[in-house]
Amino acid sequence: MKNFDHWFVCLDLSKMDDILIGYTHFLTSVIEPKTISFLHVIESGNVAQEMADLFPDIDTTEDFEDVIRKELNEKVNRHFGNGDIEIRVIIKEGRPTDQIIELMNSMDPDLLLMGKKTGYVGEGVIARRIVKYVPASILFVPETSRYAMNNILAPVDFSKESAHSLMLARHFTNSSNGSVIAQHIFKYPSHFFPYMPSDEEKDTIKNHLEEKRDQFISENEIPDDIDFTLTLHKEGRLGDDVYDEVVRNQSDLIVVGAKSSKKITSILRDDFTDKMTYYSFGIPLLIVKNKEKHQKFLKSLFS
Repeated sequence: MKNFDHWFVCLDLSKMDDILIGYTHFLTSVIEPKTISFLHVIESGNVAQEMADLFPDIDTTEDFEDVIRKELNEKVNRHFGNGDIEIRVIIKEGRPTDQIIELMNSMDPDLLLMGKKTGYVGEGVIARRIVKYVPASILFVPETSRYAMNNILAPVDFSKESAHSLMLARHFTNSSNGSVIAQHIFKYPSHFFPYMPSDEEKDTIKNHLEEKRDQFISENEIPDDIDFTLTLHKEGRLGDDVYDEVVRNQSDLIVVGAKSSKKITSILRDDFTDKMTYYSFGIPLLIVKNKEKHQKFLKSLFS
């Protein structure tokens, strides 16, 4: 698709690199970009010094970068040795999160791919900051990712953003003839708390949701082969409801649309997309953004 021409892939010289590069290569069989930039950030300070101690024969920073570049090129070339895709390897020094955000804004890629290590301390904070301040769509890839697009789950709230993410999910499954399930999670209105609505009231709520679903399908020309499921959220985290649906359908990918609010306070609010980044689903999570709208929002925020 034209909206995913340039990809940015973050590497850290760990075993996660092989997983991330391998999944990136698989994804090119679903959507082929024009350019893929692989980025590694050498952390300044103590970490850089520790790394330098591992290579006592290296005297200069340039030599150190050459060693890292050679290693990264070897990893990348195992999957991208030949082809029409332009491949770049970029090495920077500094704080990884800051460098990622700065390069994403200056180089303007369409998709950012990052590894998601299960149980990694502080990952939720890093992921949230990346999601908040990067205008491009973001794909988090865990260690347990499968090279498959047979079944995609798309949580929807009947907004334009969720319609776009749903259509993108449908495009992903074209080559595999896979299926897409749209999940709408709802709660009973607060005025029922702490009591449950009656059976008649439950039917009224269900009918209202089905009307909203049908209107959403009609207004956005959603294909008939996309299945919809309505999930009642009872307790716990919203991610639990998504995870249960992932397990039930053996999903290979989650696709969710991010809203671009014009309100400055939205940058501080924990919304559904934020909560999704914290959760370990065990499969890739794609957060789809309208890049132009998010760029305008960030520009107004920081100006």
